[in-house]
Amino acid sequence: MGELVLRAAVVAAALTLIGAGQASAQAPSYGGGLLPSASPPTRAYTPTVGIALQPRGDRIALRFDTSIRCGRESYDAVGRKVVPFDGAGFTATGASVYAIGTSHRNRVRFAWTLSGAVDGAAGSGTLRITGVRVVNGRRTKCARKPTRSWQARLVAPAPPGTSMPAARAAFGGLSDLELADDLRAPVILKVAKSARKVAARWTVTAGCQKRRSRQHLINLTPPTTIRSDGSFKRSERFGVSYADAFIRYRVTFSGRFSGDGATGTLRMRAREYSRDRKRLRRRCDSGVRSWSAALLRPAATTPVPPSIPPSPSPTNPPVAQSVVPTSWSLQMTSDAGDYIGQGQTWSHAAPDRASASASPSLITLSVDTPDAATWWTTDFAAPPGETLHTGTYTGARRYPFNDGAPGFAHGGTGRGCNELTATFTIHELVFGAGGRLQRFRATFEQHCEGAEPALRGSWDFTA
Repeated sequence: MGELVLRAAVVAAALTLIGAGQASAQAPSYGGGLLPSASPPTRAYTPTVGIALQPRGDRIALRFDTSIRCGRESYDAVGRKVVPFDGAGFTATGASVYAIGTSHRNRVRFAWTLSGAVDGAAGSGTLRITGVRVVNGRRTKCARKPTRSWQARLVAPAPPGTSMPAARAAFGGLSDLELADDLRAPVILKVAKSARKVAARWTVTAGCQKRRSRQHLINLTPPTTIRSDGSFKRSERFGVSYADAFIRYRVTFSGRFSGDGATGTLRMRAREYSRDRKRLRRRCDSGVRSWSAALLRPAATTPVPPSIPPSPSPTNPPVAQSVVPTSWSLQMTSDAGDYIGQGQTWSHAAPDRASASASPSLITLSVDTPDAATWWTTDFAAPPGETLHTGTYTGARRYPFNDGAPGFAHGGTGRGCNELTATFTIHELVFGAGGRLQRFRATFEQHCEGAEPALRGSWDFTA
């Protein structure tokens, strides 16, 4: 059955713009996520995660889908980014605002950080996601189970072997359905403790009639019997009421285990009705899609990067290197009405923890308190094809969606801008031996969602 989350209007719109189609196989891809148990869902909130990764030389593209809990209700949360990759590890941050229904006053804002390591066969890491829901002026925190571990495997043919998987084993992979930017839809399977049944979590989109749009579903296939030859199949029919529609789904998920791998097919068909269920609006069908998965395991302690040729694009920034500070500070002043700073003054230094990831064209600084209750991340990016230098950058837009302009983003503690304008000035910038950041001092001013209230701040960082 579909994962029990409420559909936010902007989620549906964003997925419509993404589009889907047959994925290309230009670069190795990893897929998986988190499915904690093969048991049927209970009333207790148990978040799941689907994740797709694709290393691209000195960058890595990623996409995840999960849920975020606000009070008694859960909402879809999707994140996608392309970030620096040193061949072993990465960290990505982002934030989004989703409308609830048709009122612009009602929305869910969330911020996330996805970090992990990737070797030649597996990937693993953590996703941290928090937010706030605003409905008719009333604010509700969205911070239930914010930290979620994930694992992914390289999509490749698995060697043949026994047809019966081990108890509690997990398998991760991808289908041949492209969701966005050559990133395919994740699939994750979890074997029951009896080793006789398997549950699955998979993401799918389907093309629809009458409208140039798509239907999106994160489906949880309940425990299904594994036959003696390793095969399994589950067909379901169910309906889900949304704020603006009622949708009847018909889904099929089937496959077969062989050794440390599994392969199969999936399909989703949907009929979307008006909210009163009297008028059929459109029919949607993903068609039969193939998927493959491999036994999940953590990435190696010393990761070995996949064999991928360096990206030929001259606009990609050089590899970012992690830097540990010897001294640092982050100071912020927020105007009344500024969403990020909440109209407060913020001051951070030791014993809070700070870190940096830096290249000549992108510097990312992060800080979090020892109890992890407060955390911030700031991105300073040069315009595509350029490198950072001392001076003032005006007209900055949200990184990494800053095509042709400087990039900037500051958010955290469950808050982030969906769109922003910013100005930042780099007062000092010094790289030392090996291209590592040695000294960085900058000031910035950020406006969220075109609003007049500003967040002003300064970073002072010495490695």
